[in-house]
Amino acid sequence: MKSSLFVALLFICSSSMSWAQNPSTNLESIEQELLNNNLQLRALEANVKAQKATANSTYGNFVPTLSINGGYGDENTLTDIEQGYLGYVSSTWNIYRGGEDLSFKRIADQQYRVAELEKDQTTRSLQKTLREIYYNILSTKKNILLLDEKARLLKQQRQMAQKKINAGLTSSVDGIEIDLEENSLIAESENLKTELLQLSTDLESLLNAKINESRITENENFDTSTLNINIDNALNSNPAIQKQRLQEEISISRFSQSRSEFLPHVNIEASYGRLTPQYGDPFKGTESKLFVLMSWNLFSGMSSYYKSQASSLESKSQTLGTKNTYIEIRKELENLVASRNNIMKLKVHQNQRLIFASKYYDMTLSEYKRGIKNSADLETATSSLFNSKRKLIELDRDLSITNARINELI
Repeated sequence: MKSSLFVALLFICSSSMSWAQNPSTNLESIEQELLNNNLQLRALEANVKAQKATANSTYGNFVPTLSINGGYGDENTLTDIEQGYLGYVSSTWNIYRGGEDLSFKRIADQQYRVAELEKDQTTRSLQKTLREIYYNILSTKKNILLLDEKARLLKQQRQMAQKKINAGLTSSVDGIEIDLEENSLIAESENLKTELLQLSTDLESLLNAKINESRITENENFDTSTLNINIDNALNSNPAIQKQRLQEEISISRFSQSRSEFLPHVNIEASYGRLTPQYGDPFKGTESKLFVLMSWNLFSGMSSYYKSQASSLESKSQTLGTKNTYIEIRKELENLVASRNNIMKLKVHQNQRLIFASKYYDMTLSEYKRGIKNSADLETATSSLFNSKRKLIELDRDLSITNARINELI
């Protein structure tokens, strides 16, 4: 007897290990459909490209601009009146603007990185939702299969009960009890099928594509892996925390940018061609100008001061936000890890309970055949057996969903 219990326990443990080592390739293919078809991810991908283009455009602030100018002019000064056509080439180069260009480029690069992290964060969230739906579908299908197994067992019990009724060893109550149990199975099966239909609808909505739920079979595996997690290291790769840290860096860059308004700006301006309006040959009488100009805004109605103050306060706010985000996500991850450990302990106890329930059912069935136990005893043993099996399915589902939620954060 001890050897049979050991073999049963070894089988259950080896099954759990095989599930952890061989993740479902079907889930991977469905996740790939999510990445390809989900409209929210496609919109975020377009936003990433837009932010990248914006970041690349900031390089233009560090090189001279070149333009061609032409038209008709009427210039009336204290000494001369000039009329006619003009045309020239001009160039402007911002040599120094108090570090504003560097700050502007840094902000654009950081916003591009924020857009990437937002896409990563949303991708993780959608993958978590997909896995929750997937494992709920898998659990529902395994439960339907379990009901079919129970129905076959009840059919065998009906045959045994009918023999005892025909032999006058029991009344028709045994048959009625089986009728009641089969009726309950039908109702439970219909509820599971309705739940399966709703889950399939949720999956199609998430994927933005038609998908047949029959692709997910009851033979596929749950994710029951329990890898150790170093929470401090894991949180360093969390996109929500990384994004908040970048927001803090952006606020610091904006503060630096606001301070540039207190510093002088230095520009080089050059022009060549017909700068003064004339009616003569446009290719004769060319002129040129070259300026090195410094401008310093000494007073701006306090707007520069208040911009700098606002940027400083925003930086402090983002710093506090970073600390709060880290604390909240760390707490959530710690709770999920604790929940996973608790589920694993429950699985150990439930595996033992299933062994005892199987043994109890076999003994009750044997005694029922010999007339020692009645139909109520057999019904209790049957329910205990299948409730134990169903509870294991639910624990595997809960463990898989918990792992999906942990994976979203690390």
